[in-house]
Amino acid sequence: MIETLSIAFILFISGLIHGLVGFAFALTALPLLALFKSVKFAVPLLSLFSFTVNLIMLFILKEKRIFKIPFLFFIVIVLGIILGVKGFVFFSEGALRIILFIAILLYFSWEVLQWKRGMQREFVHTINPKLFSSPLSLGIAFLVGLLGGLLNTPGPPIVIYLALLNFDKNLFKATLQLIFTFTALVAAINHYLAGNLSIVHLKAYFFLLPLVILGLLIGQKFYTRISTKVYYHLVNIFLVISALLLIFDYYIK
Repeated sequence: MIETLSIAFILFISGLIHGLVGFAFALTALPLLALFKSVKFAVPLLSLFSFTVNLIMLFILKEKRIFKIPFLFFIVIVLGIILGVKGFVFFSEGALRIILFIAILLYFSWEVLQWKRGMQREFVHTINPKLFSSPLSLGIAFLVGLLGGLLNTPGPPIVIYLALLNFDKNLFKATLQLIFTFTALVAAINHYLAGNLSIVHLKAYFFLLPLVILGLLIGQKFYTRISTKVYYHLVNIFLVISALLLIFDYYIK
């Protein structure tokens, strides 16, 4: 009973955080769920929840501007997922997590420095397709897929990239939801084909889904009350938290 309530609370809080900032659902939930369930059980389950929460957020935000992202960007994500799942990488999982951790901290330090200097952000309100078809953006797409397939953490690279593009908060959040919906769908299909999803996963998914959605909607309610500037501050804070969870998750396995 205590275990079930704990898992329900973890998923509720993860949904709330995702509703607020638009990412970090699986990254928040996985290391905490691993305290009660095996990672092999939790990861396929979270792929189902991740697909659902991102798809719901897409419908809530109703952003048409995001559909300017070229299809090539998503194809590269698929390639990254395939390689990540199969484990064709040059670094160990621990090394990748440490590299990602350092990259997030460096980005956060840069953001703090810009804030202390009083730098004013000019927010962008439209998507230039070229920003998602350049070699840099395609490299980001590959990294998103690779980390999604290998570590179940596709968020940090694309969050940092979009933050550097200075999208307004609705465009930023909706773009994340589109990319994460696609990534989670591909991951869930992969888990199904690999035989990692069972009837036990589906029962847990449907039983806990209402709490996840409730947390998501509460987080979205808070989101509507904050400015773009405050939103970016929250994004930076949760990026650092996600970096810490990356390391924590690795050492509790």
